[in-house]
Amino acid sequence: MDSLHAIGFYVSSGVLLLGGLGVAVAPGRDLRGIALAACGLGLAGAYVALSAGTAAIVALVAYVGCALMVAWPRYRLAEVVVAPLWRQVGAIGAALLLAALAYSAFRGDFVHAAFRGGSFEARSVGQLLLGHDVLATEAIAALGLATLAGAAAAWRVRERAR
Repeated sequence: MDSLHAIGFYVSSGVLLLGGLGVAVAPGRDLRGIALAACGLGLAGAYVALSAGTAAIVALVAYVGCALMVAWPRYRLAEVVVAPLWRQVGAIGAALLLAALAYSAFRGDFVHAAFRGGSFEARSVGQLLLGHDVLATEAIAALGLATLAGAAAAWRVRERAR
């Protein structure tokens, strides 16, 4: 990674960190939505610095959508549904995932791949995604699953309110 990409990565990581702290400590719903959008911007910047443009776009769209949902006046908290034990288990799982990603980032080497797939077809796109952006592809899949689950939960809450 050259110095320009490293600077972009660290600046984006700082924006992501500040956004995450804002989501955790912001007093109002509007400020939490803005902080969540800042998280998405920081994450997208980090993905761009790592040459994962598709993951950056998906992350930015998903985070901005979640920020709009959080800032929406009719948003209801789901904390009463989840027991404190499961929240702690989720936090420990997130910490372990962060540790694994940090270990792989410091011990691994970035893969340098070129797109030689020829025409735009499923095989060539699969070679590009799985040959260069495997972690980003998995992140997109997990983000898509979380987005669909959140959309289904929001739809159920809206239907119950009717």
